[in-house]
Amino acid sequence: MRQQYENNETLKAESDFAKYIEARWDCEMKKMHKHHIIDFMLTRNKEAKAWVEVKCLNRKRNDFPMVILSLSKFMKGVEYYNTTGLPFFFAIKMEDVSMYYMYNPQQPKPVIIWGGRTKTTRDKYDIEPIVQIPMVFFEEL
Repeated sequence: MRQQYENNETLKAESDFAKYIEARWDCEMKKMHKHHIIDFMLTRNKEAKAWVEVKCLNRKRNDFPMVILSLSKFMKGVEYYNTTGLPFFFAIKMEDVSMYYMYNPQQPKPVIIWGGRTKTTRDKYDIEPIVQIPMVFFEEL
C-alpha cells in the first residue's frame, strides 16, 4: 500500500484554499472521501453544483506554460461531468494568484505524458500518466 503524503500542512493549505473559493463563489466546498478521487463537491443549499479538484503550488503564474494533473484525477472529473452534467473545475493556488480551469469538451484535448513529481520524487508512483493543461485555459478566481 502506498504511503499517504498529505500532512497537516498540506491539508490546511487545501482547506484554506477551499474556504477562499467558498467566499469567492458563494458556495460550500464539501470534502469528498479519497475513494472519490476528486477533492470537493461544490454545493449551494446542499445541492451539488460542481466538482472541484484543488492544488496548492509553490510557483508563480508565469513560471511554466502549463499545469499538470494526474490523468486519473482528470478522467474522474470528466466522468463526473459526463454523468451528472455538472461542471468540473481544477482550481490552483499559486504564490501570486489563484486560478481555475473549467473542463470544456470543445477545447482541444490536453497532452498526456509520462511525468509528475520528477524533481522531488518520493516514490515510484509519483511518476505517472499526467495531463498538461495550458495556462491559457485558466481564469483568475
